[in-house]
Amino acid sequence: MDGSLSFESFYTGAKKAAHRAMVEHGRREYDDFALFAGVAIEKLAKAVLMSKNPTYLAEMRNGNSDMLLYFGGDLQMDMKKVRTIGAKDAIARLRRLGVLQADPDLDTLIEMRNGAAHASSGGREAMEMISPFARTIEKLLDHLDEKLGTFWGRWATAVRAAVNWHVDQVSRDLQLRVEHSRHAFDDRFEGLQEGVKQEALRSQNPLTSSLRARPMTAKRNGVPYIMTTGGNCPACTGPTILGFELARRTGEKATYVLDAFSCVICDFRAQGPEEMVAVRNLVFSGVTPTSPAWDEPDEIETA
Repeated sequence: MDGSLSFESFYTGAKKAAHRAMVEHGRREYDDFALFAGVAIEKLAKAVLMSKNPTYLAEMRNGNSDMLLYFGGDLQMDMKKVRTIGAKDAIARLRRLGVLQADPDLDTLIEMRNGAAHASSGGREAMEMISPFARTIEKLLDHLDEKLGTFWGRWATAVRAAVNWHVDQVSRDLQLRVEHSRHAFDDRFEGLQEGVKQEALRSQNPLTSSLRARPMTAKRNGVPYIMTTGGNCPACTGPTILGFELARRTGEKATYVLDAFSCVICDFRAQGPEEMVAVRNLVFSGVTPTSPAWDEPDEIETA
């Protein structure tokens, strides 16, 4: 049988596509994410079927048994004529075998991959497809007795976050963004001399230097806004900028609440009350290797 139809080929292809899917999800390119996620699931599903019996990959079209005989090892064929089942059939067969269970979200993801459904740019449904994707990969790996960390490599932490239903969706999405920012930052220094990355982290940024000396007051959409420096970024440990939005006025006193958190080095950003809570929880939980101690103020007052 051709090497491209081996277990190793399907497994390696699934791993490569899965990593690419995580990159696209971090970039918020959800159509591309769905494409690569679907490819990863299809290839890993075929790896599972191959591990059980190569004939399970045979596509039976119009009652023709040639594919069945080929995958059974008793018929030679031109590789140009060899056809395997697609993602939907592979998933259906694994459900019949009890490896996978019915999952409408997985079906939606495969439809997005095939173009039958479309992921709108920035759409919440598309963003949340990360969970059925990670969940399905985990089930298939468990059946193969393959370790999650070996398959996912540096994406393992992000994937565990994607299937962690003990935290809310905002927190899961935020941790995924932290992981993506960290990997994107590390990739910028791949192949460079040791110490270059640390030097970049130590370099002085004009804006943070200015804000460290004195917070800046400006207007955003006509509303007063204060910017000042924060602690270390949870993704790269670089310096951060905090944004405080006017919440209320009482006489001469104005109260500003923390509304934005951004890194000047790796460009990790979080904004809005829900994400501020998620950033705080992420830092306090210690789930990221670079988690600093959270000592940012929730609000500030001016007279």
